[in-house]
Amino acid sequence: MKIRKLAIVTFAGLIGGALFSSPLLYAQKSAAGQEMHESGAAAKAAAQDAGSSVKHAYYATTDAMNDATLTTKVKTALLRNEATKKLSIHVESDQGTVTLNGAVDSPDSAAHVQSVVANVSGVQMIKNQLTWPTSAR
Repeated sequence: MKIRKLAIVTFAGLIGGALFSSPLLYAQKSAAGQEMHESGAAAKAAAQDAGSSVKHAYYATTDAMNDATLTTKVKTALLRNEATKKLSIHVESDQGTVTLNGAVDSPDSAAHVQSVVANVSGVQMIKNQLTWPTSAR
């Protein structure tokens, strides 16, 4: 009988001790857990920002490469055309929009340059800023 009482008293003591000490341990774990959660959230936000920066840099580089490729294609088309290869035309590209600057001899030449550029794959819009002498109008 004494062994049974001792077992019950021991068991009751363990339960009581566990109940008494659990809130304190839980409070410590909760504060530490909250701090870890906050630092984890900050690290996650920093990783997302870094990922966003990398993605932005990638797309900016890709856009610049596409623009350079389009500019090269337009200049090549102008140099291959007999009527436009003698002209000095500055070409800039920005996401499919091609800007033409320079001097030509007439409005007809400017129109011809524009038609050559319009036939280049990838050209979506043309800003024709070519000029010609006023006597040619």
